[in-house]
Amino acid sequence: MPLATLVRHAREAWEVPRDLLLGRYPDFVTGGPLPRGDVPVFVFHSLEPESFARKLRYLAENGYRTLSADEYFCALMGTCPVSDPSVLLTFDDGRGSLWSVGYPLLKRFGMRGVVFLVPGRTPSRPGPRPPTWEDVDAGRVSASAVLGREAREPLLSWQEVEVLARSGVFDFESHTLTHARVHTSPRLAGFATPAARLGYAAFDLPAIASSGRDLLGEEVPLGTPFLRSAPRTSEALRFHEDPEVRRACVEIVATEGGPGFFARSDWERRLRRAFGRREVRGRVEAPGERATAIRAELAEARERIEERTGRRVIHLCYPWHSSGPTARRIAEEAGYRTAFAGKVPGVPITRPGGDPHAIARISEDYLERLPGRDRRPLAAVLRLKWSRRVGGPA
Repeated sequence: MPLATLVRHAREAWEVPRDLLLGRYPDFVTGGPLPRGDVPVFVFHSLEPESFARKLRYLAENGYRTLSADEYFCALMGTCPVSDPSVLLTFDDGRGSLWSVGYPLLKRFGMRGVVFLVPGRTPSRPGPRPPTWEDVDAGRVSASAVLGREAREPLLSWQEVEVLARSGVFDFESHTLTHARVHTSPRLAGFATPAARLGYAAFDLPAIASSGRDLLGEEVPLGTPFLRSAPRTSEALRFHEDPEVRRACVEIVATEGGPGFFARSDWERRLRRAFGRREVRGRVEAPGERATAIRAELAEARERIEERTGRRVIHLCYPWHSSGPTARRIAEEAGYRTAFAGKVPGVPITRPGGDPHAIARISEDYLERLPGRDRRPLAAVLRLKWSRRVGGPA
């Protein structure tokens, strides 16, 4: 594991005990009750069969009900309070394991979830649908054929989205159009490597303006310099760099082996040297340009998802849980009735009457800390959380 990744995981691991001490988690996480009417919102990304099935079984055996997005909104508004212990299961990005693992297991336990989809990155893949964990249980395919799904096809296809939407197991809502980051200063942050352009890693890369449009993921030429960036839905203004600053780095990679160039031990030093020979010039967008870009991210996402699912989209999840005043204003103007975040200062759990445009969510790791039989000890939860970060599913 790269040192930078390990450092990030260590920093995140420290944040957990700090936030526990500061009371930033709902009371049930530290052994308290779940007050009547409170509906915790859990966030998932990729799914692994054993862990996900264990969590769903825990909910089922302890009488928890899973709500739809609209049921949750209704409860939040106080117009239809929940009487049974209930949770909302949310899934960010529209990852491929929702088809291969999430769909069959939610069906098995009679539960449902909410997917925050990124329609500008959702691919089309006509043809037969990939196998699911149901096929593994029936002996039709090997477990490896399903567990390797996200390595081959990281995201759901539109064809899978349409099937899942018709099933009623998932609601599909907005995670913005492209889950974009944008450059905010001329300071160098890194380069486009083969690994950085693939799958979910590409979500962390800023958009690269080229010929009047933004390049994302594998469209970005190898060696392209990335500058300091921020989420598009933040209040940061975009820095539009002169495209000429990329030319030397891209040419070095293209003429010296393409992807193979990055096997060299000195690849980064060479690109940094080439980048440093030229002053980074550019311009900062005007506030009106920022608003136009954010409006497109929010409004077009709604339109595309509604077109493919035939259902109204009124719920939004901000990428990286980042939203500035401009994004929040435009989200309401665009017709979103809710907006989901991560930790919300001073709000461990969003209760009825709370702000529907700043809904607090909690990691899936803490689902088995809900009150119930066989409640998992907090120490065990934290141990599993850490092992999953550094070594894979747990």
